[in-house]
Amino acid sequence: MSLDETLRILAAVEPNGPMLDQQTIEKDPDAVLVALGRSFEALSAELAALQQQDAQSAAASCDAKSQMAAVVEPSIERIEAVLNSLDPIERAIMATPARTVVGLGVKARHAAHVLSNYWTDVPERLDWDARTVRHLIESACSVAGVELS
Repeated sequence: MSLDETLRILAAVEPNGPMLDQQTIEKDPDAVLVALGRSFEALSAELAALQQQDAQSAAASCDAKSQMAAVVEPSIERIEAVLNSLDPIERAIMATPARTVVGLGVKARHAAHVLSNYWTDVPERLDWDARTVRHLIESACSVAGVELS
């Protein structure tokens, strides 16, 4: 993925976001990856909030024993829009090499999101491969100074 293509993706997701010029990119080799990470985190947080609202709405309608036909709610449409926005951001994070520890942290946070099922159980109950990957991601996040959510 080219730098221009990645910058277009960022501009599409965050039209009012910080502009990355060539000087910024030369000064900070992971500026693009960090910007992608910020967009990813913002969209992921929005997605989690929408999914929680959707689950609460579904529980409320079940409690009311509503027999009405299912209708596409605005939250479902927004969830789909966020997922569509996340896809190119995630692909760009994967395609952009990390050049610093900060960039490695962005990639590790993304990997933790993709493999979130590795954190649903204690490490000792995971198979060897999953445990190895989980520990690697946790170590990379620790070295990069980023928290796993």
